[in-house]
Amino acid sequence: MAISSWLPITISGASTTLALIAFLYQVRRARFNQSIDLLFRLENSFFGEDMREQRSKAARLMLRDIPDFTEVEDVIDFFETVALLSRKGALDRYMIWHTFYYWIDRYYETAKSHIEERRKIDSTVWQDIGPFVEGLRNLQVKEAGLSTIAQTIPAPDELKRFLNEEQSEGKPRSRSVSGR
Repeated sequence: MAISSWLPITISGASTTLALIAFLYQVRRARFNQSIDLLFRLENSFFGEDMREQRSKAARLMLRDIPDFTEVEDVIDFFETVALLSRKGALDRYMIWHTFYYWIDRYYETAKSHIEERRKIDSTVWQDIGPFVEGLRNLQVKEAGLSTIAQTIPAPDELKRFLNEEQSEGKPRSRSVSGR
C-alpha cells in the first residue's frame, strides 16, 4: 500500500480522534462550570436571610430540654437535596465537603435520632443523607489526617455550642456606616 493511499486516512483518523477528545474536554468543563454555579446558588440559599432565620429557629427549638425537631426538617431537606445532587453527579463531593461539611455534620448529628425515627415510618424520607454524611466524614478523616471516623463525630458539648451559634444566626446583622 502506497503512502498516498493511507496518509489521508491516518490524518483523518487522527483529526477525528483529536476532535472527539476536544469535545469531551469541553463537555467536562461545562459540567464542572455548572456544578460550580449550582454550588454557589446553594451557598447563597443556605447563607441567605430566610435560611439563616430557619436555622436559628430550628436551633432554638432543638436546645429545649425536650427538643422539638419540626423546624429542623427544612434544614435536613436542604442537605438531603445536596446529598441527592452529589449522588447523581451534579455536585462534586469535595466541593460540598469544603463548603458545607461543618453544618451538614452537625445538623445531621443533632437531628440523627429524629431522622432515624422518621425513616422507620417512611424509609424513603431522607434516604440519601445518612450515607452522604458517612462519605463526608470519611473525606474529613482523609483531609484532616485523622485515624478513625469516630474522631469526626462532634461531642455533645460541641453540638450545643453549634446550636447556640446557629440560634444567633437569625438576629439581624448590624451594618457599619463608613465615613461617620
